[in-house]
Parts: sequence; C-alpha cells; structure tokens
Amino acid sequence: MKKEKLVCLQFAVDIRNKMTPPLPKSFSGNAYVLASIMMSVAELEQTSHEFIVDKIREAKNSVNHNYVKAYVGALDGPQQGSSLPPLKELTLVSDWTRMPFHNIEFFRGKATYASPLATPMPQVAYFMQSPSDHKGVDVRIGFEAENISAFSECFLSMA
Repeated sequence: MKKEKLVCLQFAVDIRNKMTPPLPKSFSGNAYVLASIMMSVAELEQTSHEFIVDKIREAKNSVNHNYVKAYVGALDGPQQGSSLPPLKELTLVSDWTRMPFHNIEFFRGKATYASPLATPMPQVAYFMQSPSDHKGVDVRIGFEAENISAFSECFLSMA
C-alpha cells in the first residue's frame, strides 16, 4: 500500500456495561458496536505498538450510551457504511477475549459456549477466549473461498 493511504483499524466493543442502564447479565444477544482508529500506512509503520494500543484503548473508552445510540442511528440512515474504506483496504482484527461468548447463560442459568461459526467477511479475524482453556485463545480467520484449500494444505495437513 502507498504510504499516504489511510488504514482503518476496527474493533468490537462490548456494550453490556456501556448502556444506561447496563444490559442485564441474562442478555444473550449481540451487544457490541465497532470503534476504530485511522492513520496513514506511514504512521502505522513508524509508530510504536504501545502508541497504537493506547489509541485503541482511548477509542474503546470513548464508547458510551450516546455513542451506541448514534451508532445504531447511523446504521439505519442513508449514509450507512459511507465512512468506511473499501473492503479490500479494511481489515478488522478484533480482540473478543473479554466478551463472554464462553459463558452465556441459557436454560435456567447453565453456562454455554456460543460464538460466531464464521467471520462475516474474509477481511475479519477474531481473537476469542478458548472455552476449554481459560489461558488459551481461539482465532477465527476469514478467507476468500479460493484460499481455503491452500491454507488447509499448508497449515492443517499432517506431513
């Protein structure tokens, strides 16, 4: 990519405790919005990881009840998605390790693991808490259909 191109780093933010009043613990539907930071390719390459993490933290902390209301309103409006770069230039890498997919309560309080089976588009990767190892991380990666067999051959085949 050219150095002056803008890169949009998007990430999911759990809104269960960001709403007023907070969503009840028994709520099991989707409860996240996307937040993002943008910088040029040159800035992204030259800045420290700590700076990028701080910017992501700031963006996550800026999500509140009003942000969520505005986000939902924007999804319903005629400008839907107009502020995003073309999908080929958008990569969504999202840390969902703190979202409670591994501990959703269905059926009289019994904890259940529920998570997306696939990413919504190939440019998405999710980092999620492993349901079987509290220190482990599962990674869900999106692929273009024509790349699945090459990935499987390189990474999933036994030599």
